[in-house]
Amino acid sequence: MKRIYISFLCLFAALSMHAQQADPVLMTVNGKDVRRSEFEYAFNKNSESVSDDAMTAEEYLQMYIDFKLKVAEAEALKLDTMASFKEEYKKDRSLLAESYLTDPDYVEKEAYKIYAKDSATIGKEGFVNVKHIFFMARQKEDLATVELSRARADSAYAMLAEGRSFDEVATFFNIPPMAVQPFEIIRGQVYNEFETAVFSLKDGEYSRPFESPAGFHVAMRISSRPFGSFDEYRPAIIKMLEQQNIQEQARMKKGYDLVEEFGGNMTPQEALAREDSLLEEKYPEFRNLMREYYDGLLFFEVSAREVWNKASGDEAGLSKYFKKNKKKYMFDAPRFRGAVIHANSPENLDMIKTMLAGKHANDYKAVIEENLPKDSVKTVRVEVGMFSVGDNAWVDKHAFGQGEGGEYRKGLGHVDVVGTVIEEPESYKDVKGIILNDYQKYLEEKWVKKLRKKYKVKVDKEVLKTVNNHN
Repeated sequence: MKRIYISFLCLFAALSMHAQQADPVLMTVNGKDVRRSEFEYAFNKNSESVSDDAMTAEEYLQMYIDFKLKVAEAEALKLDTMASFKEEYKKDRSLLAESYLTDPDYVEKEAYKIYAKDSATIGKEGFVNVKHIFFMARQKEDLATVELSRARADSAYAMLAEGRSFDEVATFFNIPPMAVQPFEIIRGQVYNEFETAVFSLKDGEYSRPFESPAGFHVAMRISSRPFGSFDEYRPAIIKMLEQQNIQEQARMKKGYDLVEEFGGNMTPQEALAREDSLLEEKYPEFRNLMREYYDGLLFFEVSAREVWNKASGDEAGLSKYFKKNKKKYMFDAPRFRGAVIHANSPENLDMIKTMLAGKHANDYKAVIEENLPKDSVKTVRVEVGMFSVGDNAWVDKHAFGQGEGGEYRKGLGHVDVVGTVIEEPESYKDVKGIILNDYQKYLEEKWVKKLRKKYKVKVDKEVLKTVNNHN
């Protein structure tokens, strides 16, 4: 027994060594190995999306190192221990694992069974679109009623033979229009007499009067269509099966298959739980995908903390960056910084102008939100922003003295502007959209430099040469 155990350990060690040789370490980041397969997965998936030109592995490597450094920083900050991170990662993994824990063919097979059954029921003749003129005469009716209905059906047929339309004949016999509306049938769905009459017609033909257990009919076959392909009906069938909890059935089918694979002695639920625990080990594509999710969640969390949120809230930093790089943000033409006021009366127009007088344009929105009730949009509308010539016809007229103005908003026939024409930006707020983006890039560059000094990165250049070029 001891020999068998030792032999097993040796075999396991040999297999592990072979796996490592087949997938060598490409680099280490802060002491953490990144194997070639992991880098290849990211490179093949993302390299084209981050550049218009095809990137080489060497070019993409530098971006990937920066990415991994940010993940290392997130782990150093223990962001992966946060409850919110664990919950989101667990939810993502559960969703992605589902396809591995259900029988991939079960749903398709069940859907095709339903299609095949319906196809056999409907037959090659498919669906027939018909309408009819009908006179009720149940079999229990007295003879006089039956004969009257028979005579009416004969008369209706004669009128149709003269060239009158179904609608005209129905009106003559006081048959409601709804009763003459077309409807679609398949074999086995209607009385045998009705089916025999209609399916013997060609499209566009109408029948002689015939009797069914319900009464007398004159039917017209309008059109027909064959029963479609599986691909045509598949979405509707799948949707119906999903409403019948087909995914759980597919999951249990997978569970029973796994019981056999694992040698029995367990329930389907236990087999599924065991398979779930082995997914990363058994399926490289799942392992890569989950690593991508893990790293991605950490990357976004740490980037938001260190760059995105920090930049948007750093007024002092934005102001300093603007002053240092002011020449970069000069206008190519004067701009109007202010508000366009639309009002339903001169009094309301003057009220807004007075409200904003003496205030800086950057504070207009706050002043309006603080002093105007929410339902004021029916009497006043205010557009606040930075406008170039051509951006707004009313600004062109009132601020730049060009044009005749624009169209009035419904019910708001009085327009004016409040603000200032400026030749160049006076603060970062005048170019906030552009400068915020640039400031984020600036903070990120500083951060990456810091991370490159903080964490050790070692790349095996010989392994890098074999990326996407190995057996």
